[in-house]
Amino acid sequence: MIHTVSDSVLSSFGSYYDEPFTPGPHERIQRLHLMHTKSVDQLYVYPYEVHLELSRGIASLLVGTSPQGEDLKAFPIHHYVKLNPNTYFNLIVHSDELVFNLIIPDAHPATVKLAVPYLYQPYFSPFNVLEILDSYVTQVTDFHFCHTVHDYYELFFVIDGTLTLGLTEETHILHANDLIVCGPHQPRPRQTICDTPCKYLTVVFDMGNAERIHFLGQVFSCSASIQSALNKLIAQSMSHSFYTQTLMLCYLQEIIVQLMQLSDQMHQSHPLAGSQQAIRADLLQQIVSYMNQKVADPITVDEICHKFFISRSSLQALFKSHLHTSPKNYLINIKLQKSKELIQKKCHTISEISYLLGFSSIHYFSRLFKKYYNISPSEYAKQICRQQQAESISPSQPECYNEKS
Repeated sequence: MIHTVSDSVLSSFGSYYDEPFTPGPHERIQRLHLMHTKSVDQLYVYPYEVHLELSRGIASLLVGTSPQGEDLKAFPIHHYVKLNPNTYFNLIVHSDELVFNLIIPDAHPATVKLAVPYLYQPYFSPFNVLEILDSYVTQVTDFHFCHTVHDYYELFFVIDGTLTLGLTEETHILHANDLIVCGPHQPRPRQTICDTPCKYLTVVFDMGNAERIHFLGQVFSCSASIQSALNKLIAQSMSHSFYTQTLMLCYLQEIIVQLMQLSDQMHQSHPLAGSQQAIRADLLQQIVSYMNQKVADPITVDEICHKFFISRSSLQALFKSHLHTSPKNYLINIKLQKSKELIQKKCHTISEISYLLGFSSIHYFSRLFKKYYNISPSEYAKQICRQQQAESISPSQPECYNEKS
């Protein structure tokens, strides 16, 4: 995962420094060796300043002003860091070994156990251009042909002139500097018509995860940066160097990323056409389905954005326009609904349910539960017990929950 490392972002928790720190009479240096880790289950906190000086390896510093999971942030460090007093912290080690000095006051730290271990999630691109099957520039006059249906994506970029594309039930007219990406499995052949001289680029390519491309059939007027990447791709398609295929894949991946960003901006500032609305509705259905499948996992809104390659603002707009709520509130709602089901089954304690559903603590879970249902989880469990007793469902006295279970 790529994290911001600027001083302005870290300033809430501490700062970086360049020269080794000289400890005072009431401070001591601990020389520590840590091995590669992916998660932490506890945090440390001192009422005084703490200095971390790395001499070998690289790690992420997990910090927060409180031990609550939603308040924690991670920063990559491979230099010296000073932490403010009362800052909660721990280290996630990325290299095989981490060697560092911990300069601390001559006092024992307070240790806080995390309700849910913090898991470091590396960033992986949510999509990948696997192969470019064909790429060529065509210059034609008074031209008409039909494409066969195939299983791949196809990019059209008009360099000069006008191009008419018939895609299923829609017709798009592309002018110079316009671009469109067509998806696989078109219901019927696409028609390409050139009534005037036209020069355009066609790229047929393969991607393994079609559900993450949300701008299919959308016409773009390319920005200067997209044009630059397209020009490089065209130049490489005419080259025969050892690096041609690799560079073409890189340039096409860059183009797709920039089209994603441009599509988000257009979505927020302009109403969508019918086909784009259908694509967005389908995307929402995929996201909602994923959230329901992962309801028992500690997933976050950022993780959803990464998986479906959608910006946080676009995700917010998508949920607001279709579901009249935010992604976070929707996620909390389905988790709380699941918690009611688990309480009714009486197979887990309240603490276990809080942990299973990925809440940062039982107190946070109880607070949310009462906010949504006007009753605490333990009171709800007792209510279920009383209802079952009244209905004589169970002949024996059911075991009821309590808030500290």
